[in-house]
Amino acid sequence: MPHDSDSKEFLFNLAAEYYYLNDIKKSLYVSREIYDIIKNSSDTLNLAKAYYYIGDSYEQNYRDSAYYYYKKAEKLYQILGNDELRGKMLFNKGYILYLDGNYIESEVETSKALKLLKSSSNNELNYTVNNLMGCVLERLDDNENALKYFGYAKNELKLLNANSKSTKYNLSLSVNIANVYDKRNQFDKSVKELNSVLNDSIATEWPSDYANVLGNLGYSKMKSGDLQNAKPLLLKAYNISLKNDTESNVLYKIINLAEYYLKVKDTTKSRDYLNKALVLGNKIKATNELKLVYDLLSKAEPQRDSYYKGKIIRLTDSLAVVQRKNRNKYARIEYETAVVEDANKELSSKNLYLIFGVVVLVAALGVRYVIGQRKEIAYRKQLQAAELELFDLMRSSQVALNSAREEEQNRISRELHDNVMNKLYGTRLQLGMLNSPSIPDVEVKRLEQIDVLQTIEQDIRAISHDLHTDVVASHFDYPVLLAQCVQQLSATTQTNLHLDCADGIDWEAVSGLVKITLYRMVQEALSNVVKYAAATDCHITISQPDANSLLLRISDTGKGFDLATASSGIGLKNMKDRARLVKADFRIESAVGQGTRIECKFVV
Repeated sequence: MPHDSDSKEFLFNLAAEYYYLNDIKKSLYVSREIYDIIKNSSDTLNLAKAYYYIGDSYEQNYRDSAYYYYKKAEKLYQILGNDELRGKMLFNKGYILYLDGNYIESEVETSKALKLLKSSSNNELNYTVNNLMGCVLERLDDNENALKYFGYAKNELKLLNANSKSTKYNLSLSVNIANVYDKRNQFDKSVKELNSVLNDSIATEWPSDYANVLGNLGYSKMKSGDLQNAKPLLLKAYNISLKNDTESNVLYKIINLAEYYLKVKDTTKSRDYLNKALVLGNKIKATNELKLVYDLLSKAEPQRDSYYKGKIIRLTDSLAVVQRKNRNKYARIEYETAVVEDANKELSSKNLYLIFGVVVLVAALGVRYVIGQRKEIAYRKQLQAAELELFDLMRSSQVALNSAREEEQNRISRELHDNVMNKLYGTRLQLGMLNSPSIPDVEVKRLEQIDVLQTIEQDIRAISHDLHTDVVASHFDYPVLLAQCVQQLSATTQTNLHLDCADGIDWEAVSGLVKITLYRMVQEALSNVVKYAAATDCHITISQPDANSLLLRISDTGKGFDLATASSGIGLKNMKDRARLVKADFRIESAVGQGTRIECKFVV
């Protein structure tokens, strides 16, 4: 399949279709195939989309992996300036944190999403984000603000066209609002909210949501004292959920029935349902729900109250450990892609303490410290920009390398087909004819064909050597990038350019800012040699005098120049500025008729 925009769009649609059919493995496979197609291109938008789709595929079973890919997509959408899709990724991260019980962190991510989406006209997305914020605040017991955000979500639903999906959203939202009213003991308001969306038409189209509405309605009636009407609603919700719903939703229905039978003093049935809830709760590791089960068991079996209370305490402790581990896990993911804004916050806090906590002399010292910190932050920003620039350079270079490799493979393919295969075919025909006893000098002619076979063998060895060379050249690293830079400039000049990069330099340990500075200085210096030096030779040497430094030397045999008159040149000024930014020691020597020598020592 050609890797054009139509094929990418087809694959994205295919991945989405598998996702909506709940065939997550196939959706992930196709999404990764898209990523493999575009990872070496400059198609940032589709790369972000591929990360987004991979995250969706991981969301159900590998939430930390989903979070990681959503974070990568968020960064790319930030670079592209697409606030809506960046807000969508922040929502996805917030939703994962919510599912893992990290409600405070979820509130932070969801707030960021709302801020980015404040001008968005995507009513469906705005509904989803506001609804999540309401759910998070409800879990944090901020019921007043939870109702406020559920209200915002309801307003967004009113702007959506009435369709099947908006009906489902409305059912889910009403259940969420009813949960808040129940927590505030406003059961009449809960019953009113749920009755407003309850009708028989949703039973067929959305059986799971219909069961949730019935179950919540039965629960609210039970809590308000309307036990007679609560029982049929709770039983009907439970039976529908058994056929159509997830195990977590079935668990809620079982717990509600257990509480109902406890309320009507039927402790035998209550214990039966509670035992079912224990089995299912342990199976799906529903810690919060298990705490509810043990609390009800302590009431159904008061003689074992202390035992069940001990269970609740242990579950609470284990839940805290799990949440802390999850919090640390997601924090590590964030740390890998942390931005400089954190340093700005830290600096602001330190400035505040300095202003109010020191005398004039110490304040003066504090100002110097702040300036140093600002320089450090500026340096970090430069470092980030350099890393991005270096990444773009290396990616472009890798794309060119892949293209060159593909051309070389095509050449070798043609060589095999047009040369070697034709020779083999001709030799086979000749040997076949020599089997005839009527042909004179058979032995001599056979020896001639053996010589041809030896020639073919040499051709195959040459092609094999080319293949080996191509494999070696495909290994990509920073010295290759430098070599390509020199090679590109060498093609534009008669000057012989020689690059000598010392082996054993650990380029991974060298910061991106130093690497991009060294690259740009080589580029600038060679550009000057090509334009002005009229040199026969130019040598570029990169060595490592000690473990903490790199030494760049560039010397040419050109006509040289007077440093006093050329010091204001743009190219020379650029090199000096770049060296100063990374605190490198830059020196240049030149005189008319004596060539030029540049030396720059970097601290690494």
